[in-house]
Amino acid sequence: MIESAAIKKQQEEERIFIRNSAHEFEQIIQNGTHCSAFEAEIISAKAQEVFHLGDYAHLNRPQPGQLVWRAIAANEPPGKPLKECIFKEVLLTHHNLADDRNVKSEYGLSAKRQQQILRMTSEAVDQGSYLTQEDLAEILGSDIKTIRGDIKEAQKRLSILVPTRGNKLDIGPGITHREMAVEKFIRGMNPVEIARNMQHSLKAVERYTHTFARSIYCQKEVQNTLKTAMIVGISVPLLNKYMALHSKYLKDESYKERLEEIELTGGRFWKTDIAKKKLTSKTKRSKA
Repeated sequence: MIESAAIKKQQEEERIFIRNSAHEFEQIIQNGTHCSAFEAEIISAKAQEVFHLGDYAHLNRPQPGQLVWRAIAANEPPGKPLKECIFKEVLLTHHNLADDRNVKSEYGLSAKRQQQILRMTSEAVDQGSYLTQEDLAEILGSDIKTIRGDIKEAQKRLSILVPTRGNKLDIGPGITHREMAVEKFIRGMNPVEIARNMQHSLKAVERYTHTFARSIYCQKEVQNTLKTAMIVGISVPLLNKYMALHSKYLKDESYKERLEEIELTGGRFWKTDIAKKKLTSKTKRSKA
């Protein structure tokens, strides 16, 4: 009982420290970007979520279905001996129970592996690394030949390059499966049609399209790439890709109405986020 009380007191002190740190961070954001106090509060909250601080500190450890892997750093040149390469620790979603089970049930085991490969290679790239076919074979418990065949099939079916280290020289500004899903969404396909067309998880596709809509609206509101990325909770490179897609179709008059619909959807998400933020702040104040 004494130990429990001591632990509780320690946790309370840690929460107070975090609040003070968060407040200081909000002040730095306001002074550095000249944004409003409310925007600074949103960015601070998103920073805690993205970087696993404060209430999200428990996320520093892998969640169910995730693993920590050592992958070759993205800036290592092709052909460099493995033993001379710099490695980085990356957090990969090896298995998303709902998404992967649904894809396996609907399209088969190979489609499930392809979804896992696309997801993990994208996550590695977002964290500044490239996975090799050997990495994927070890993680997925398959042989190299099977992984190579899955990658080849995914690339043929989706007309994209899977971002492995072996494809590094060819990747360049190529489109990813996330961007492809968003592009189909802009062209008028709904998430169900996109998921079926790409043999992908419906929930994953919905995440891509919702994030795109929120990104477009938020960028219009705050006019700052870094702030938008922090608020939406994605990387700056991914936001830039989404904005480039938006600009590409904005030039075509036939997509103007569709983009306006997507922006309205993003606005609804934005208002929901604000409502949640206000409720959270009110709850915290009442508990203080």
